[in-house]
Amino acid sequence: MYSGVFLLISGLVWSGECLPLNHRQTLPVENYGAAAGKAAEIAWGANATHVEVQLTFPTGGWVAMGLSPNGGMDQSDVLFGYVDAKTHEVVVQDRWLTADMATYQVNLEMDKQQDWQPVSGSKNASYTVLRAVRRLKTCDEKDRPFTNAAGPVIYSYSFTQPTSRTAAVRKHDVRGSVSINFLQSKEEDRSKMLKDVNKVLEFRMDNVHVSSEASTQYWCTLTQMPEFDKKYQSIAHEPLINQDNLPHIHHMLAYTCDDIPEEQMNEKTFLCGPEDGSFVMSYCKNLLAGWAMGAAPIAYQPANVGQPFTPEMSGKYVVVQMHYNNPDHADFNDDSGLRMMLTDKMRTYDSASLMIGALELDFAFTLPPEQKVFQLQAQCSDQCTSAALPKDGIKVFGSVIHMHTRGVSGVVRHFRGQKELPPLDMDRAYDFNLQAGREIDPPRVILPGDRLVLQCNYTTANDTEPVFGGEGSMEEMCLAFLEYYPKTAMHTCGASYPVMKYLTNGLMMDRNALTSIGASVSSQARQAMSGGANTNMMMKQEMMSELKGPVSDFINEIYWTPEKAKPLQDFYFARNNYIGVCVMDDGVKRVDNDNPPPIRPYVLPPLNAGCP
Repeated sequence: MYSGVFLLISGLVWSGECLPLNHRQTLPVENYGAAAGKAAEIAWGANATHVEVQLTFPTGGWVAMGLSPNGGMDQSDVLFGYVDAKTHEVVVQDRWLTADMATYQVNLEMDKQQDWQPVSGSKNASYTVLRAVRRLKTCDEKDRPFTNAAGPVIYSYSFTQPTSRTAAVRKHDVRGSVSINFLQSKEEDRSKMLKDVNKVLEFRMDNVHVSSEASTQYWCTLTQMPEFDKKYQSIAHEPLINQDNLPHIHHMLAYTCDDIPEEQMNEKTFLCGPEDGSFVMSYCKNLLAGWAMGAAPIAYQPANVGQPFTPEMSGKYVVVQMHYNNPDHADFNDDSGLRMMLTDKMRTYDSASLMIGALELDFAFTLPPEQKVFQLQAQCSDQCTSAALPKDGIKVFGSVIHMHTRGVSGVVRHFRGQKELPPLDMDRAYDFNLQAGREIDPPRVILPGDRLVLQCNYTTANDTEPVFGGEGSMEEMCLAFLEYYPKTAMHTCGASYPVMKYLTNGLMMDRNALTSIGASVSSQARQAMSGGANTNMMMKQEMMSELKGPVSDFINEIYWTPEKAKPLQDFYFARNNYIGVCVMDDGVKRVDNDNPPPIRPYVLPPLNAGCP
């Protein structure tokens, strides 16, 4: 990355043994200022108690890296330092950053408890290299603990140094953010797996044209599987990103499809958002792979696990669904997609993905406006896991929680009978633009009869109208994707909210309001309200679309104080307001009378829970 003789090199300061830096994250090359054309890098390694970080930034001034709650500056835990140009001293400081962007007040204050310790530092004409070590958990209220989860990391540097250790810090010249899991497995051990790859599959968008007309677009491309002469297993997958379009590619998902009726196969590439009237996705539900902003470049399977590709899958269709986030209304073509890396050296277990969460993507999923906090939960019933899981259970080794722009945090809870076990996954500071998955190591065992509960926490403080469930970026979701082994027949497990219960128990509509809405819609839509309609998916969507207008009008007439919002939040936590849904390879199982233990909203523990 850098060349030339270092002018200043310090000796080791940290008295412990240096940790190997097994991981590296290259940061974008800058195109302006003294760092023009030069890349920066964060390298790191960790053991059971400490993490060691090395910053290699193209500057002779100060460098900084911060653990951020959401990708922004405010409430970030910062490693700050420089190599003093006069004394050659390596300066490493533990700081806490607060930022009020409404008033442009930024304060990078020194921690009373200094937990980052210098290991080494050096500087030449082009780069400063700073290496420091810290405990994973310090029990300092101004420190964020390192956990086995990808999270937002901010970085910055200046071309000048502070005039002293305690002098005011000049504003950065360069800043950015990335997503990093500092405790992930050794990358060199993982990459050795790729030596067994002997077949590669690519599923790409067919040069779709993303127009400037909409800020959110969903495009799909159907591709047929090749012929498989024997069983293979995918041991890793990676995104194939058209770099010109990277700012607009929010996430992509690849699904295998059941037999798609001919009348739905008019085109191989088509718009597939909620407003586009395509029903192909209803036949494509088995998740193969996915990628979202902030995810690792390559997603590996555990060493004893592979995702199966069998002769029975030959010729099956795979659909890649791409979500383009286009707020600047750009106009471009795209051929991005996913690459699957397969081997014929069989591993012990076949893996699969299980989607859990709220399965309603319409107005029965409602976030009221102007709420600082609103919580929603969805249950995967114990009756579903009893019906689908083997007697020894499954092992979950990865998870990603998925919401949209109002999501602030989420947790996957795990119940065994009346007892709640530690959370399966927790995202304390959800960031729509950094949706990296989390490793679960060791894998969590889910037994038949266990219950999974996904809680999503939102804020609608800046919304003046209700936010409904949907696929668009300005709508909302509450889902989690769990990677596990061994593969079972269940690929979706969640909750559906009947319309009438939502209207009466959630929105607290009285008879007059229900009569008024019923009088304004068709008889079929009235059947949907009562739950008596026996319809196919297309008819159900049409009826829900018809009801959405009058329901929205009713909601917009409410002045949504926290007291007014509470019955609606309570609706999503009550045991009798939802239908459990388990989607199996051979059909759908409904759980009309689920019987969960009493489950109150989960309160995220403080950052340093367990400290004295």
